Amino acid sequence: MVDYLPTKNASETIETLSRKLERSRILNDLKECETLEDFKELTKKYEALCDEDKTN
Repeated sequence: MVDYLPTKNASETIETLSRKLERSRILNDLKECETLEDFKELTKKYEALCDEDKTN
């Protein structure tokens, strides 16, 4: 059985698509904010995700 590793080009494409998807998700979350409190809660959510990323 042959193992296939992604090529550099495929890896870059995956990374680019992942980044675009994440930005789109963040934009959708921001568009749902109707109040300053909504924005503050969203900020807490993303701060927690970023903190989690730092520990992994």
